[in-house]
Amino acid sequence: MWFLYIPLVVGVLGAALLRLVLRRRLPRLARPVGLVTALAAGASSLIMIVFSTSPLIPMYVTDLQSFPWDVYAAVRFVLPLALGVLTVLLLGLPARDRRSNGAQLTRRTWTSFLSGPWMVTLGIVLALVVTITVATGLVSERDEAGHFTRYVIELGSGGAETDFYGGHYSLAPMITLVILLAATVMAWAGIARPPHPEDVEQDIAQRRLRSTNVARITTGALLLHLASVLRLLKSTSTMSLTVGAESGEHFSTGSAFSDLAPFLEYGAPLLAAIGLGLWVYTALTALPRSARTSRESA
Repeated sequence: MWFLYIPLVVGVLGAALLRLVLRRRLPRLARPVGLVTALAAGASSLIMIVFSTSPLIPMYVTDLQSFPWDVYAAVRFVLPLALGVLTVLLLGLPARDRRSNGAQLTRRTWTSFLSGPWMVTLGIVLALVVTITVATGLVSERDEAGHFTRYVIELGSGGAETDFYGGHYSLAPMITLVILLAATVMAWAGIARPPHPEDVEQDIAQRRLRSTNVARITTGALLLHLASVLRLLKSTSTMSLTVGAESGEHFSTGSAFSDLAPFLEYGAPLLAAIGLGLWVYTALTALPRSARTSRESA
């Protein structure tokens, strides 16, 4: 299970390297906003790191059977989305500044400080999450309790089944996903609504960074959720069933998406690394630039 560390290390190091490369291009956030950004995004990243590595704990302190696997299985799909909701709400708190620039007639909406590429990226990831959720819900089957949590393959008189991300497991994540999207729009509106202070140009740059940070947190939450889904689908894709006939021949079959096993195997850690990297990078955007960098920019 050591491979669980790979997306975490890659995500954190990648975010730190990107922040170092772009240190001169980012505007400096106001102190209260920067503090909230660092704490909210940093705490969510840390919680996600601890949760992702928690299955490794029993290997060093006790036996694997004592680990609360049921709780882990119930939380792993919802946790990234729930953390995303809390983080974007904190990032969207309006910055208070009494020094307004007089009457401002420019109309501002929740899309005023958003960039097109981030909107497209968020839309693509969202469409991918919804597509996979609907597809898995359609092929899942009921378990003994009547919940759609099983994937079944049959061949002749034989059959096999396994735990699956079906309609039952996707219900809570989809509800949380809707809340996340609503919180994201509220955060963007909270950033755009207040009037500009005296330094309008600097204020616009800060609001663009804050709006982009909200997009990063939402996109990262979707990617981390999607990575958890793909991990479970990967184990399902390796299912196989062999049935022997009376003639002595043996017939084998597998899951309907067994051809996607390589993509699922490498896609899940890649998406997890990107999602966590977006969260860590958001926290690092709150770091103040050095005095030397500020003088060079001036």
